[in-house]
Amino acid sequence: MHKCARYLIFFQYIGTKYRGVVKVPSHQLGKKGVQDHLEEAIQRLRPLNPVSLSVSSRTDTGVHALSNSAHFDLHRKNDNPPFTEDILVQALNFHLKAEQIR
Repeated sequence: MHKCARYLIFFQYIGTKYRGVVKVPSHQLGKKGVQDHLEEAIQRLRPLNPVSLSVSSRTDTGVHALSNSAHFDLHRKNDNPPFTEDILVQALNFHLKAEQIR
């Protein structure tokens, strides 16, 4: 059985090119939400489970945030231990390098 870890992340972003923080429905074209980009970065860590962020608050289109938070659950392959804080931060920032999200 695979272990599941719950992660709490804090992030900031320049919101100019985003449609707020929450996920944008796939049928809406145009700008994505910050959550869309964060979930894509987390999926690149190759979890066994589909990733869904629970974001603590909302922002409107174009609004910046200095500190927002969210949590997610992640199942790693081969019963690997949870990611350390440093590894998780480095990996997410690497996969978000084209975005103004950290």
